[in-house]
Amino acid sequence: MNLQYVTDKQGQKSGVMLSLSDWNKIQKELEELKILRDKKAFFAGLKEAFNEIKLIKEGKKEANSFDSLLDEL
Repeated sequence: MNLQYVTDKQGQKSGVMLSLSDWNKIQKELEELKILRDKKAFFAGLKEAFNEIKLIKEGKKEANSFDSLLDEL
């Protein structure tokens, strides 16, 4: 990746320039990261749901009503 830094009059870096192909690669990687983060959140929620079911079956937690479930959505 070939970066060019933009500096102000004092020589402080204030920006960066990169090729469009490098930018497109970064954008693609960010999109893949977002997909992975969304999958991770989904599976965490699924795991929590299974743990709740287990507690309900063991009598350690009371099940919510269907209306309560719909209210959460």
